[in-house]
Amino acid sequence: MSNLRAAWLVATREMRERSRSSTFRISLAITLVVVVAMIVLPELLLGAARTTDIGVSGATPGGLPAAVQTQAAGVGLTARLHEYPTRGAGEDAVRKGQVDVLVVDGRQLEWPRAADERLKAVVTGAIQVVAISERAAAAGISPGELATVMQPVAVTNVELSAVAGRSSADQTATVVMTGLLLVVMSTYGALVLTGVVEEKSSRVVEVLLARISPRALLAGKVLGIGLLGLAQVGVMALAALIAGTAMGSLDIATLRPAVLVWLVIWFVIGYAMYAMLYGALGALASRPEDAQSSVAPTSMLMVASYFAAFFLIAQPDSVAARVLSFFPATAPMMMPGRLAMGSPGWWEPVLAAVIAVAAIGLLVQVGGRLYATAVLHSGPKLSLRDTWRTALTAPHSPTRGFRLHAGNVWARATRRTTMHRNESSYRWTVTALMAIGVALGVVVGVVTADVIIGVIAGAGFIALTVQTFNLWTGHGGPAPSGS
Repeated sequence: MSNLRAAWLVATREMRERSRSSTFRISLAITLVVVVAMIVLPELLLGAARTTDIGVSGATPGGLPAAVQTQAAGVGLTARLHEYPTRGAGEDAVRKGQVDVLVVDGRQLEWPRAADERLKAVVTGAIQVVAISERAAAAGISPGELATVMQPVAVTNVELSAVAGRSSADQTATVVMTGLLLVVMSTYGALVLTGVVEEKSSRVVEVLLARISPRALLAGKVLGIGLLGLAQVGVMALAALIAGTAMGSLDIATLRPAVLVWLVIWFVIGYAMYAMLYGALGALASRPEDAQSSVAPTSMLMVASYFAAFFLIAQPDSVAARVLSFFPATAPMMMPGRLAMGSPGWWEPVLAAVIAVAAIGLLVQVGGRLYATAVLHSGPKLSLRDTWRTALTAPHSPTRGFRLHAGNVWARATRRTTMHRNESSYRWTVTALMAIGVALGVVVGVVTADVIIGVIAGAGFIALTVQTFNLWTGHGGPAPSGS
């Protein structure tokens, strides 16, 4: 059986098994309800807020009700007027919450508590219009002449974004879609991690590796969960589209179609890259509680990429943004924002995608070797250093000979780690990484003239490098026992 055929069989198995699970179906139903509710409920609540009840009593000018409704319509409100025979009856209605404001004798406004400034402006404006009309009539000015004099001047509002040539809608959509990429990639990457740990703890993986190569197994798992995730995102997007259309609130930001196409492409690339890392590093853990610490550097790198893209959104064509958009780990977050806010050459996203795909191919090879070596080990959490050394010396075929060889190497590595772990060297290395992080934070803060960005850069570097060093050396988890 070819590796492609085996990977596809694993992918279809993942899609079939996960889509049939009650957990997946319940989570999908809940997600759809939440998405639709987020669109429908604000519109319903806003629709209720757009209707206001206004009471009138006493000597009311004849043109005031019509003027109030006209002024209210100008600010998106629907005014319903209620006439009360006496002032006392109107005030009782205010106290009972039946009306939002009471207009007495066309001159006095009575509120249940504090005045609503928008409604106050509407009613006050209507009173002024009626008063001006009465004075104009007394002065012999015809209604037509008055309408000409009072014709409002059209004022255009333009919202400037941080980048010239792009609207604020572009900037908002860029922030939203970058956050969506982070959520989707981390969510479905975590599903790959969970699947790897579950199969390892139940020893199902040993049966699968007897017939399928490690690379095909890992690639198939990533492919199957990714396709299922893409379908789930598509269903949610369709539900949001239908709900928005039905409520008449559909307001798609002015993103170019090419940006939306590239967004999907970078979702696929980013998911494949990080899911491979989740799967390969997740195999280092033998227990679910150790899984998160195994992939902590990957999660931190993903979050750091998001924040880098967020802070550079206003500088899409800066040197930092250009460099990060070609680096495979940060390109999925950075390049969609550059396409939406900047003006990169046509070759830039193409080249970045080619580099990222090549990196994914390398991850399939390297990750498959790490996965095959670590997933057959049971016991304490493994270090990445010993896993890598074993992967280089173990046979490629996942046969019984491979498992025995890996077991012997792991036994020697465990004894060596237990006997020769140099805690002093570890502490000095961590101290050096922290010092470098502090220096980096100071430099970034000075260059950007922003203390917050400097602190984030320094803290992010320290957290990422220390976690990676812990993963490499096996620190931060239970120490392996000697044999």
